[in-house]
Amino acid sequence: MSERPRSAPPASATSQVTMLLGLAGFFAALALLSGTGAGRVEAGVAALLATALPMAVYEVLVLKAYTHEATGLGRLTVLQTARIHWPRVLLKLAGLWGTLAVIAAAYWLFPEYHRSFYTPFWEACRICLPVLLVLAVPYFILADLWMTEPEDGYLHAGYLFLGRLARADRTALLDHALGWLIKGFFLPLMFVYFSGAAAYLLNTPLSSTVETFPAFVSYMGRLAVGVDLAFVSIGYVLTLRIANSHIRSCNPLFWGWVATLAMYVPFFSVIGRKYLEYNDGLGWLDMIGGWGPGVFLWGAAIIAAKLLWAWANASFGIRFSNLTHRGIITNGPYRWTRHPSYLFKNISWWLLSVPFFTTEGMGEALRHSLLLLGINGIYFLRAKAEEKHLSEDPVYVAYALWIEQHGKLRWLGRRMPFLRYKPPAGFGLATAAEHPGGLPHARS
Repeated sequence: MSERPRSAPPASATSQVTMLLGLAGFFAALALLSGTGAGRVEAGVAALLATALPMAVYEVLVLKAYTHEATGLGRLTVLQTARIHWPRVLLKLAGLWGTLAVIAAAYWLFPEYHRSFYTPFWEACRICLPVLLVLAVPYFILADLWMTEPEDGYLHAGYLFLGRLARADRTALLDHALGWLIKGFFLPLMFVYFSGAAAYLLNTPLSSTVETFPAFVSYMGRLAVGVDLAFVSIGYVLTLRIANSHIRSCNPLFWGWVATLAMYVPFFSVIGRKYLEYNDGLGWLDMIGGWGPGVFLWGAAIIAAKLLWAWANASFGIRFSNLTHRGIITNGPYRWTRHPSYLFKNISWWLLSVPFFTTEGMGEALRHSLLLLGINGIYFLRAKAEEKHLSEDPVYVAYALWIEQHGKLRWLGRRMPFLRYKPPAGFGLATAAEHPGGLPHARS
């Protein structure tokens, strides 16, 4: 008698093949740029393009992501210029240009963005923004022809900027504003971090990374972070309806925004440095020493945590973004637990900083450990805010309930009930079975 097949989670909004294509592009870019003398910004832009292009092409041409119901796209048969609704398209373009002008004004106004830290992002904008503005014209024409309900946030932003306030829908404007606020805040940070990581990977001789095992651990950690930042940065750029990577909704919870922004500069400069600074300068090598089996075991654990963290974020393909819903990811490490990125990120911090090890006595060890637990607590709040937001989608509820039954780490919830998922009222396993969700063409 054959064994009954194990139940599966809802289909994922993207494919692990998408991620692998992105990784191939990323490493190909590093190989081709090696020895060319490419600057930090050029290397960052080229590596992001090489990572994003194969993923976007695969999503659109192979997975046919534009056929998913969530895109709001109908059936485009023949592209006829006579069918183009030019007044509406121009209004949407005015909405885009006006939105970018407001963001540019905010960058000019706030002192934070006058720091030299952001210089790589401004240089990248000078390179990329003219190209993106040109490409936006045919994209807006095509999307407008394709949409079943073409009156989107860009249209209402166009009404606003052209003074036609009576026709602007406030709800659509709020969603549009929140989505661009998220992109405008996170993209500069992520590109600056990524371009720095790309420059490090290009300028570090591989021979130096294997001189000692600790050097290899350090390099692998930086490589994992570089991969993570590549996919994260791409996610804030490619919010495309035809790839089903558009923003479906923004997190409406104020406390969710607070918990998320608290972990990024400039806010973390105060919270992390003034209140939750858990690192006393001693690390894992100070605790273990420079040689012996302990170094290899601990270092291997650090590498594993960093790679799993990067894998979790890379599994989003072109869809990563804080504080938004852009499709539910159910494959890769998301088959183990609902928040693998947060889990392995926080584990890596414990392994690297070992706050429980200090030369200043047990009191300081306890204090540092409690401070890192404070950081962990913020990520726990972020996870809960994301769950509450995503639970508006029955696909996520079905996925989360599946994880409760089949996830690799479900035993943690049994021992610590506060970690367990609580579905919205009236939504149980029977209801979840009615919502398989996901892309019909997605591959787990």
